[in-house]
Parts: sequence; C-alpha cells; structure tokens
Amino acid sequence: MTRLRVAILEAFGPVMQTRIQDIVGPDFDLIFPASNSEEDRITALANVRYAVVRAVKMPASMLDAAPDLALLHQWGTGTDGLPVPEALAKGLTVARSPGKNAASVADHTVGLMLSVMKRICVGDARVRAGDWLEPGIYEKGRDLNGATVGLVGFGAIAQCVARRLSGFDCQVLYTRRSGALEGQAGHVSFDELITRSDVVSLHAPLTEATRHLINEDTLARMKKGAFLVNTARGGVVDQDALLRALEVGHIAGAALDVFDPEPLPLDHPLRSAPNTVLTPHMSGGTQDNLARIVGHWAQNVRKHAEGAALDQGDLVTA
Repeated sequence: MTRLRVAILEAFGPVMQTRIQDIVGPDFDLIFPASNSEEDRITALANVRYAVVRAVKMPASMLDAAPDLALLHQWGTGTDGLPVPEALAKGLTVARSPGKNAASVADHTVGLMLSVMKRICVGDARVRAGDWLEPGIYEKGRDLNGATVGLVGFGAIAQCVARRLSGFDCQVLYTRRSGALEGQAGHVSFDELITRSDVVSLHAPLTEATRHLINEDTLARMKKGAFLVNTARGGVVDQDALLRALEVGHIAGAALDVFDPEPLPLDHPLRSAPNTVLTPHMSGGTQDNLARIVGHWAQNVRKHAEGAALDQGDLVTA
C-alpha cells in the first residue's frame, strides 16, 4: 500500500499526533515538525505532495522549499494564514474545510457571551480566592435573554449562533457582504448593527477591508454598556482602542478567543483589562470537531491522490 505523505505544519505533542493518525487511518504517513520554527516546518515539507496548515501561518517563502507540493489545505475555514496567491501561481490546489467547525465555534461564542455578561469568570475567581458574591453584581451583571445581538458576518458559524440565540429570545441582527440571506430576517447595515446591539459578535474573515473594523470610531458608536465578542480573527479588532473603551467603561466587557498577535504576550494589557474573558483560540477545540476537521481534509487528500475533483466549495481560487 502506497501511503500518503502529509506534512502537518504545526508542532503537536505525541498524544495529539496519535489522535490525528488514528482519524486519518493507516494509509497516511503524517510528518510533524519538531517545533513551529520556520526551519523545522521546512524540514517537514521535504518530499511531500500534501500539506495542512492550522493556526501557525505559512509564509510564501516556504513554498520554495517544497517543489513536490501539489495540495495545500487549511485545517479549518479562514485562509489568512496561507500564501494563497503564491500557491495558486505555482499551480497548487488550495483547499479549506468550510463550515466543519461551525457548531463548535458557535457553542463557544454563546458560552463567551454568557460568561462576560453574567460575569461567570469573575465569580469563579472570587470563590477560588476565598471570597464570595461580587460587590455591585446586580449593577454589573446582564442577561443574554432578550438582548439584541449583532452578528458581523453571517456565514456558517454566525448562522449556527443565530439558531442558538433563538432559545434566548434574542433579537438577532446581522450584516453580510452579499446582502440579506433569503428567509432570514434581521439584515441591517453595519452602522445600524453597532448602534443597536447589546452584544456585537464578530464572524468576518480577516481581509484588508476588515482589519481593525472594530476601532476607536466604531467602538464609540456602540451602545454604552454593550459587549464585544470575537471568535473570528484578532486583527479585526484594534486592541488598543478596545482597551481604552473598556477602561473608560463605554464597553461593559469583551470576550475574546482570538488576538493579534497570538499567543498574547505575557505583558499584554488585555490580560488585566476590566471585565474580559480571554480564551486561547480554542473555540474549535473539541474532540468532536477534531474528528470532523481532520476527517474532511483527509478525505480531500485522498480525492486529490485519486485524481478526483474536490468539491467546489472547498476550493480556494483567489
């Protein structure tokens, strides 16, 4: 049996390596770098036709070290960590796994909303420190139930979030580059969304148009006492502007799973910002989602090896 050599361009521990190998099966020969250094990742690319990129970005220069590469696959949905134009120019097939992590990220998004609005993490920290009820909790805590929630971007993840929020009797607003989604009420302009929402939740890809979409101006136009949730990409938010909005109390709280840069530096002021819930880009980090994502890119590798066409929705063409 000819095994399919696939470079996973991110360092994983032995337990995770074994789990991934078990999912893809014995016909795969998985190559993992010793570390996330560019040198070690280049070493992993030697003599492979297939490579998978997850959270650690791949610079275009690494393509020159992989003359045999034929398929470059994103672990999840967002392709801002891939050298897409350069890969396409070299004739590579570039693919992703759209929608496969939607359920997991949507669950995490709603969990972040509840955590920051109900101040769950603050309460947990007080109990662990030997304290009890937070002073002023009745003035600070808010209900998600009945809130107006604005979703910036309305792809697979945001649509899953909207379905979950229906159980909280939320009014869901959304903005979408291609306009209103047929059969889905609540489409508004971005300007209307940020001024009306009690919670603004980000689900847009990171592009030149969305970089620092949430900035000093847009934060100032949000409702006083509103909350910001980001499970999209860290670069969509101007973190310095967010810090100022939190410090003066215009924004009541922020729940963030993504940052710019990642990992968040140890001395970064967000780590001590008031009423923030911070998680380490883990919204898709469940064993259920691991099986879905790995199973999907493994299926696409097999298709490519057999000369079969990949689904059009999985292909990245620009």
